[in-house]
Amino acid sequence: MTAKTHHDAIKEYGYKIGPAEVNSSTAPMEYYVEDEKGKRTPITNNEALEYIANVKMNDPVGGINTYDNYTKLFTILGMRPKW
Repeated sequence: MTAKTHHDAIKEYGYKIGPAEVNSSTAPMEYYVEDEKGKRTPITNNEALEYIANVKMNDPVGGINTYDNYTKLFTILGMRPKW
């Protein structure tokens, strides 16, 4: 059995996390959750933003458990799996 990844978390919750376009005013990066219809909601929760800053959300070489990172972030945001 292969380990779950952030792709599994996205399927289970119905949302993905993304960096928004670069904001030229104050913040170099704004984060959002995007639902299956493409609606983006900015992440403004300070605890969630601090979590994102301190945890790698993406790991192309597979050394980080991105599934756990995504599900913990969804939990901080008060989100629950679809099923």
